[in-house]
Amino acid sequence: MRRTPLGRRLARTAFYAATAAIVAWAAFVVPLPVVEYVPGTPTSIPTLIELDGIETFELDGDVKLLTVLLRQQPTMPALGAVLSRDRSLVRYDEVYPPGTDRSEVLRLERERFARQFDIAVAVGAASAGVETELVTEVVVVQVLPGSPASGNLTPGDVVVAVDGEPLASAEQLQAISRTGQEGDELTLTVRHAGEQREVTLRLATFGGVTEPRLGVAIQTAVDEARLPFEVTLREGTRIGGPSAGLMTAVTVHDLLTADDLLRGRLIAGTGSLDADGRVGPVGGIPAKLRAAAAEGAELVLVPAVQLDLALETAPDGLVVLGIDHLDEALELLAAER
Repeated sequence: MRRTPLGRRLARTAFYAATAAIVAWAAFVVPLPVVEYVPGTPTSIPTLIELDGIETFELDGDVKLLTVLLRQQPTMPALGAVLSRDRSLVRYDEVYPPGTDRSEVLRLERERFARQFDIAVAVGAASAGVETELVTEVVVVQVLPGSPASGNLTPGDVVVAVDGEPLASAEQLQAISRTGQEGDELTLTVRHAGEQREVTLRLATFGGVTEPRLGVAIQTAVDEARLPFEVTLREGTRIGGPSAGLMTAVTVHDLLTADDLLRGRLIAGTGSLDADGRVGPVGGIPAKLRAAAAEGAELVLVPAVQLDLALETAPDGLVVLGIDHLDEALELLAAER
């Protein structure tokens, strides 16, 4: 049976309508290889922790940790995020590297939170005059291809000693390698997954590196925080990443002193913290500020290096302060009225 012109037009119309429907469905349903930071529920830090074996003071107010959720978005919501000044997208593979399982990434992020929590409690307690000790270790974070370290060291290795001498910091190993000559041998005592071994490397030039080096990036990390009191983290806490550092330290300081930094206020914030009290950048600042405003925060602390971004994206009326160091946060909170 031959189709009439009207029948052909109706068939084309039906085809185009079906195609448009599929495209529209995909635009709103099929996820893109990007994720968006969306506001999480602010968490009251004083309800997360309990300090035993030391005198504490009751807090007059609350300290909220600002968190985000990562959500993979379809085309249209992702486009909306691109066009919005207070929403942010990151590539999917920046959060979940190829070949990694999402559950493994989540596990590692929770380990980062646990390490950051230990540092923050110790630094906050030290700022309150409590004697604490941070036991550090030197950790391999990157091995350069074609370098003497390539094939001999892997990220996550802990360098315990150099030529039999205990290693206290990354700077110590860096100084040794900088003063060496090409061909000099260094014997590293390395620990990985509980097992210890010795690795002998020769300083050499490689690739575009013109000075003799080992070809390894290392950092000083905190292995253990030794405290004169017990710290308990609320069971079931499901937070990942390092962004709780600053506000945890502020909370611990206020619990251990009569300073009364809160004075009845709801203070919120985010920022990582190192063993020296320096505040570092974190992700999701715009989303965290939206959460702070919705929570009714009277004051928000963010890393100083991200203050411009915070001021550009903060909801109207939200007071935001940039912080470089824990001491600065404590001084500002004591002075802010």
